[in-house]
Amino acid sequence: MKKWLPILLCFFLFIAFGAAHAQFAKPELAIKYRQAVMFLMSQHVGRMAAMVKEKASFNEAVFMDNTMVVETLSRLPWQAFLVPGTDKGDTALKSAAFEQQAKFNELSQIFERRITDLVVKAKSGDFDAIKMQFGEVAKSCKACHSQFRSQ
Repeated sequence: MKKWLPILLCFFLFIAFGAAHAQFAKPELAIKYRQAVMFLMSQHVGRMAAMVKEKASFNEAVFMDNTMVVETLSRLPWQAFLVPGTDKGDTALKSAAFEQQAKFNELSQIFERRITDLVVKAKSGDFDAIKMQFGEVAKSCKACHSQFRSQ
């Protein structure tokens, strides 16, 4: 059985990667998917930003809910970004994302880590720590958008 384990693992990985690619059989579908995820993230980040900037009352439970949603969403859009052809058409993605895939992936991972760190800070209830970590999340958004998103 042990000698079959690597073969089975390779088989399941092949199926998983094939299924992920198949869900975006057309570049337009990948573009719509990632735009939808990014729209949802922006809505929840906007709610948190209003609280952090003190334009809305800070509600710990509401902030936490929004943070958890963004943390979940933060892991979704990346495979839809680098589908061939998705830098053309109705998109703000620059082709630099394809040319600099390692940098693009690095920035997406930084964003995910900073969101996870924000969840930890949100659980603490320490508004100053939350505010500081939210600033780090915003910086990670800006770093990726400035390099890989058309204005």
